[in-house]
Amino acid sequence: MFNDQVKKLGAIATFLDIPVTVSPHKSLNSSKGVIRSRDLRFCSEEEMVEELSGVTHARRIKVRRGEIKIQTDTVVLTFDSPKPPSRIRAGCLTLDIRPYVPLPTRCYECQRQGQVYVLDVARMVIA
Repeated sequence: MFNDQVKKLGAIATFLDIPVTVSPHKSLNSSKGVIRSRDLRFCSEEEMVEELSGVTHARRIKVRRGEIKIQTDTVVLTFDSPKPPSRIRAGCLTLDIRPYVPLPTRCYECQRQGQVYVLDVARMVIA
């Protein structure tokens, strides 16, 4: 039933004689997952997007050792579905996908979580 409604909405060209374009929401219709594999160490991010089915973006995690940034075996993948798959095949490898949990937003002034500098309640002074 829901898929039928989505197809009908996608076919709409006008609404009350006003021309409209219908397109899916990019961030709400995508999800992120994390894979780890030493075998993919020398594979570029562009190759991963081209070869892995359902992947729209790949970002390799980098760590800093002094002044040098080192690429790790961990890759954050963005999928074109609201829920990431549990596994993905990369050539002859089957990789488990863990859910991606982003770091919490923090105020750079007071380091409290869940707020940004503009809305920092700790800095406000009641007169």
